[in-house]
Amino acid sequence: MADGVLLFLTYKPNPPALAELREYFKSRSEPLDLDALAGTLQGQLRLSFKPTLRGMPTADFVLALDGVQATPPMTTEDTFVFALGPVDSEQAGELYDLVIKPRADLSVRDVQVAVDLPMSRSSVWCPQEASFPLFGDVDLALAQIRAQAAAAKGAFGQSVNVVILDQGVNKNVLSKRFPGANFVGGWATPEFGKGGPSGPFNLIPPGQWSDDGLGPVVTHGTKMASLVLAVAPQARILDLALMPSHILNLQGFLSWAAGAYFMLVATIPFIRANFPAFSGPWVLNNSWAVFDLAMDFPPGSFQNYGSNPNHPLNLAVAAVPGLGIADVVFAAGNCGQFCPDPRCGAGQVGPARSIYGVAAIKDVLTVAAVRSDEIWLGYSSQGPAAPQFASTKPDLCAPSQFAAAGDWDRSFTGTSSACALTAGAIAAKRSVAGTLSPAALRAFAVTQARLVLNQAAPDARHGAGMIDVSALV
Repeated sequence: MADGVLLFLTYKPNPPALAELREYFKSRSEPLDLDALAGTLQGQLRLSFKPTLRGMPTADFVLALDGVQATPPMTTEDTFVFALGPVDSEQAGELYDLVIKPRADLSVRDVQVAVDLPMSRSSVWCPQEASFPLFGDVDLALAQIRAQAAAAKGAFGQSVNVVILDQGVNKNVLSKRFPGANFVGGWATPEFGKGGPSGPFNLIPPGQWSDDGLGPVVTHGTKMASLVLAVAPQARILDLALMPSHILNLQGFLSWAAGAYFMLVATIPFIRANFPAFSGPWVLNNSWAVFDLAMDFPPGSFQNYGSNPNHPLNLAVAAVPGLGIADVVFAAGNCGQFCPDPRCGAGQVGPARSIYGVAAIKDVLTVAAVRSDEIWLGYSSQGPAAPQFASTKPDLCAPSQFAAAGDWDRSFTGTSSACALTAGAIAAKRSVAGTLSPAALRAFAVTQARLVLNQAAPDARHGAGMIDVSALV
């Protein structure tokens, strides 16, 4: 049994059978009577059975080459492709006999038969396998999340404080990339040398991290800030350089990150209560992830990070939304099964192994990545998270792997970019509705997400679907 067959017929010049077929194509505005056409085809080919037609072709492939006027051997005037329904073995043999035993009594001069296999768009895309690694630009990504709806509702991110926890922001470059950027400071943090925290360091003021802004390389934090502003242009950007240039020891970094988050738990309420300019909502953008747990303590240890909600860093991060201090948005990670980042540990790749630690916390909004045409990016980390976290991850997805508007030398990639767009969407929502708790807003964003291409229901690749700013605000 063949599920479907393509039957290619090229007719002899001007036979009555050809004229009869053409009658079916005089008016393309009228639906074709496929049953009557199948009867005609049966008579013309002397078939013992009446084929089931699933559809007829259109004149999609017409030769139109510059400087070429010749009539090709196959034209839309004499060649037709019929899509037949399922055929059994005897019917397939009869069609095969047509191919190998052309008969003079038939009005066709060429017959070809091929199995009609189902075809659809790919459900996954890996940039390194393509001739060019980017798809579309930031404007297409913004259109995909329906970001224009924020402006229509006056949701510009005004009075919302967005902290970029990243490698450090350069405020001068940010103002060039996004004129009018509202940079309001942050935290001075040390830049360690190769000796790590025990060696000499320089204390870098917020917004002054090294970046000349002239070439395609822009600090990661600066790029993420620009994406937040692309959705919420009036958001107030703060810089917290959580990521050092060199992570020499996983436990050392986790302690450093936990310290930063415990500091935020204490500091943000103090700032909001005492400085009116900072009294608005707060959103924390975390476009970073731990790629390799090789140095982590084993599961079951109280010092384990990946699967232990009670690790100090996980407790510190969970406290921020849990206490109503701020909305926390995290990148899912780049350890998806088809094209994981080379830094991903062997045990941290693919379904149920690549979302862990802070990205697995229930009240954190965890963001996966798709291309700007909704095809899933094969490096995007996949849920579910460890059952100890009692969470469904990722929560939703957003576009990534696109270029800056009008500049294909500048790229935005990884779940980092998807995370920053989503943080911008949350900032836009906060500027018009700041009363929801962080947990409630995360849940609301998930319920308002829309299913994407190749997605029938929430799943471990996309979460609930695409962040939808129109529904969100």
